[in-house]
Amino acid sequence: MPDGRLFQWLRHDLQPLEPGPSDEALIELVEDAKRITKLYLERPRKLRPSAVARELTSLATNLEKAAKAVEKLGNQGLLLIVAMSEVNPDSGDLDMRQHILYLQRMAAWSRKAADVAQQNSLSAQDNKGGPTPTQELRELISALVLSYQEVLGIRPTHTVDKDIHLAVGGFTGFVKEALRLYAPEGVVFEPRLIDKVVEEKLDLRDLEFFEPPSFP
Repeated sequence: MPDGRLFQWLRHDLQPLEPGPSDEALIELVEDAKRITKLYLERPRKLRPSAVARELTSLATNLEKAAKAVEKLGNQGLLLIVAMSEVNPDSGDLDMRQHILYLQRMAAWSRKAADVAQQNSLSAQDNKGGPTPTQELRELISALVLSYQEVLGIRPTHTVDKDIHLAVGGFTGFVKEALRLYAPEGVVFEPRLIDKVVEEKLDLRDLEFFEPPSFP
């Protein structure tokens, strides 16, 4: 059972909707929020270049296996996956080929990256820096926009409370509550910054989800 705090917050916030999302969809979104917050805000342990190459090679191998499995499953498998996700798109629009192509491209890029990591040793200077907290927040909110819309089937919105001039409910309120509950200790973002980034990222609502990236 997922953390009940964000689940209950979502139920209360979405209560006016009739019919609202199922409890299963809310649970899936809560789990997504926990994973996404951890992925973007927790600092991973730095790996040696040889370990990076090894992990990238393993990633490429598994992506290739996944592409072959998806190819065998075809649209029959995709229909079952979609049914479990509760996205419910028009079945006539389902096409497994774009998912196969995506996995194949990711595998190819991982192989290339593994070769680079194997051939080059990172200097101490190369290991400095990294994404800024604001950049991490932007990427986190981008991921949550897609998850919220795909899992719940609800278009994310940003509505400001006229008294405090900040968003407290809707998608922006969901982001703030997820950060309050799941951000690592000491990681805090100003509410106005969260509002600003959400407004910037709402255009993602109109993008195709799972659209395969192109080779450069």
